[in-house]
Amino acid sequence: MSTKKPGGHPARAGRAEDAREARRAKAAALRQRELARERSRRVVLVSLVVVVVLALVAVVAVVVVRANRDDPAAAQAVPPSAAAQGAGYVLPGTPAAGAPTVDIWLDYQCPYCKEFEDAAGDAYVELAASGQAEVVVHTLTFLDGNLGNDASQRAAEAAAAADAQGRFVEYTEVVFAHQPEREGAGYTDAQLRQFAQDAGVPDLAAWEAAYEGHAYRDHVRAVADSMRADDVSGTPTVTVTPPGGEKRTIPAEELLGADPAGALQRAVTAATVAP
Repeated sequence: MSTKKPGGHPARAGRAEDAREARRAKAAALRQRELARERSRRVVLVSLVVVVVLALVAVVAVVVVRANRDDPAAAQAVPPSAAAQGAGYVLPGTPAAGAPTVDIWLDYQCPYCKEFEDAAGDAYVELAASGQAEVVVHTLTFLDGNLGNDASQRAAEAAAAADAQGRFVEYTEVVFAHQPEREGAGYTDAQLRQFAQDAGVPDLAAWEAAYEGHAYRDHVRAVADSMRADDVSGTPTVTVTPPGGEKRTIPAEELLGADPAGALQRAVTAATVAP
């Protein structure tokens, strides 16, 4: 009579253990694949969320810029150095008693304006700073129509945005210093942005918002519309008006002659009224 010993046959027991190990390994591999798929799904989901957020930010930015461009109130801002919409920029300084008013009419694309600016720009800024005259600069845009572009309008709006941060004089100097050699080439938006930096505009983001939003569009247009009322037919035009007296226009041959700064100084001296 045979009897069954505990534990069974050693070979069969080994094969059973191998099978269990194989099943455990297969289950572990399945879990790893599932975890990998889950990580992939999470990465894709996060990526999609980031893309959607960035797209929404871009859409909002475009909407804001377009809204500013189309908002009449945003286009009716008046630069701080201008007394009213359409008025010129009063340069820094306190006029002395009896000092005349000097009105200067410029177009940023005008090559003769650059010639005058190069020769007499420092002089008229000093006349204002020293109190010898009240100096008012008017930025015109009529050359846009002559040259078939909008560079004068954009440059004038950019200068107005610079004036909002006390940098009108510096911005004007930089624009004329970089006027293209070929008349009509105009200025790119990138150049006008660089000019703001070169002019020392402290808050470039605020300048950019004003420029892109056309905050001073209507002001610049109003300045251009005032040409006829002020009997200005070209640029540069410089007039000197004594207190209570008649306006005198400095002849173009003096403005563009051998000594424009001297001609300006002589005209101011002649128009000064003794207190």
